[in-house]
Amino acid sequence: MDSTMPAGAPTPTPPRGLRSLHTRVLAGLSEAVVVTGPARPGGPEAIVYVANPAAERLLPGLAVGSAVARAGHEVFTAAVAEGRPGFEAEIAGRVLAARAEQLDDDLPSSGDVLTCWYLRDVTDERRGSASLRDAQARAHFLAEAGRSLHGVLHLDRTLRTAASLAAGFLAPTVLVLLADGSDAVRWARADAGESRPHTGEMARAALRTAPRLQDALIGDAPVDPWVSLELSELPVWNERPAGRVQVVPVPGTVVRGVLVLVDPTNDPVDPADPDVLPLAEEYATRVGGALSSAALYREQAHLGHVLQASLEPPPLPGDTRGTAVVGSAYRPARESLRVGGDFYEVLPRSAAGRTPFLLGDVCGKGIEAAVLSGRVRQSLHALRLVEQDPATLLGLLNAALLDAADLDAAVTMPRFATMVLGDAEPLPDGGLRLRLATGGHPPPYVLRADGTVAEVDVVGSLVGALRDAEFGTAEVVLAPGETCLLYSDGVTEARGGPTGRDFYGEERLAAALRGCTGAPAQVVCERVVQLLSEWLAGRDHDDVALLALQAPPRARTREVS
Repeated sequence: MDSTMPAGAPTPTPPRGLRSLHTRVLAGLSEAVVVTGPARPGGPEAIVYVANPAAERLLPGLAVGSAVARAGHEVFTAAVAEGRPGFEAEIAGRVLAARAEQLDDDLPSSGDVLTCWYLRDVTDERRGSASLRDAQARAHFLAEAGRSLHGVLHLDRTLRTAASLAAGFLAPTVLVLLADGSDAVRWARADAGESRPHTGEMARAALRTAPRLQDALIGDAPVDPWVSLELSELPVWNERPAGRVQVVPVPGTVVRGVLVLVDPTNDPVDPADPDVLPLAEEYATRVGGALSSAALYREQAHLGHVLQASLEPPPLPGDTRGTAVVGSAYRPARESLRVGGDFYEVLPRSAAGRTPFLLGDVCGKGIEAAVLSGRVRQSLHALRLVEQDPATLLGLLNAALLDAADLDAAVTMPRFATMVLGDAEPLPDGGLRLRLATGGHPPPYVLRADGTVAEVDVVGSLVGALRDAEFGTAEVVLAPGETCLLYSDGVTEARGGPTGRDFYGEERLAAALRGCTGAPAQVVCERVVQLLSEWLAGRDHDDVALLALQAPPRARTREVS
C-alpha cells in the first residue's frame, strides 16, 4: 500500500477482465507490460494495476497496487503523469524503449482510462549502433587522412596537415614532432577549433628536458603509451599542459617522429581509452608514410636541383672588353627540366689573349642527354689543360668518348655529339679573328656590317662515332660590329608554320639574321628565338641553343660644329 494514498481508502483491484488467464499470458512475455491508471475514480495519482515479471526486472521496485512514483523511476513516472505516447531513456542502467496504448475498457463506473505500457530493452541494439557509428567514424577519419596526406610531398605542409587532422578527433590538442637527421626538430601543434596550427623548429638539445619524448623520437627505447611529460621548457607550450598526455611513435623509413595527444579533460591517472590507442597508432603509420615520402621527395628535388644547376649552360663571362661581345639563348625540349642535350660555353680569356668558346649537341633528349653533355664539357675542360688548338681538341675528345664507351659495355645508348668549338682573338683594328673546328655540326653563319649573311664553309665527322674521324677547320675574320652565330639543329629543324610540318630551315634563319643588322649579340639571339617561337606556335620542339660572337662595334665620335 502506498503511504501517499488517503487513509482508509480501499486497495484498488484490477478489473475483472485482466485477471486469471490474461495474467498468466502476460507472465510468459519477454516484453515488459505495465498497466497504469488513477488510484481512484477521478483521482490524479497513477498506480500500477498490472506488471508482468519482465516489467519488474526492467523497473525494479515496481509493484502492483503501488503508486508509479514509489518505484523511483523518474522518467517513467513523468511519462505516465504527462500521458506521453512513449519514450526512450536509460533507466536502472538499461536503455528502454516504451510505447503507450490506451485500453478500451474504462475503469468501472468512471470515465478514467487505463494505459498499457509496452517496454523493450534496447541496450544492446543502441550500443551496437553506437559501436558501428564509432567504427564508421574511425574508418572515415583514416580514409580522409589518407586522402589529405597523400601526394602533398611538402614536408612542412604534411606536418601541419597531420596535426590539424588529428586535433579534435584523437585529442583536443595534437603535437607532431619530426626529426629528419638535422640538428633541428620540426614541430606542428594544432588545437581543436583553431583554423591554423602553430609551427616551428627547435634544437635537438631542447629535448633533454623531456627524456621520454626524446626516446620516443629517437626510437632507442619503447615508450609507455600513457606518460606524463614535462613539456613546459619546449617552445610548443607556454605552460605545462594539464591532463593526460599520450605519446605514439610515428614510424618512417626516411624520418622519425612522434604524435603527442593531449587531453586536458582527462585525469592523468585514468586508464586509457581502449579505442584511442589503436586508432592513433594506425593514424601514426599513415602520417609516417606521408612524412617519409615528403622527405624523400625533398631530398630528390634538392639532388635534382643541384644536378640541374651543374648541367645548365654556365653564365657567360661578365667582362669581355677588348675581346668578343657574346650573347646566348637556350630552350630545352622539356622546359620543366631546364636542361637538355644542347650546350654552349664561353670561357674566360686565356693568358694568350684568346677567348675559347663552343656549342654542341649530344644524341638523345632530356636528362640522359644533359648528363652526357656535362661529361663532354668536363672532358673538354680537362683536355684544354694540355691542348688549345680547336681541331686537335676535337680529335682528343673523339678518342676520349670512344674509350669511355669501350670501358662501359653496359651502356647501349650511343655516345656521340656534334660540335663547333674555337677561340676568338682580338685584332689591332678592333676586329675579331675566330678559329673554328667542327664535327658533324651545322656550319655557323656570319652577319656582315652591310646586312649580308654568309655560311661558313666547314664540315666534319661526328664526335665520338669513328676512330678515324676527320674534323673541318676554318678561320673567320669579323670587322667591328659583325657577328658570327653558332646554333644547334633544333633551330633549323623546328617544325611549324601554317601546316605545322614545315622546317624552319636555313633560309628563314638567314632572313632572321639579316633583320638583326647592327644589333648587339644578345639581341640577335633573342630575336631569333622570338621568331622561332612564333613559327612553332606552342608545338613540341627539339633542344635549341644559340651562341653569338661579335666584334666590338666602333665607338661613335661626336661631330664638333
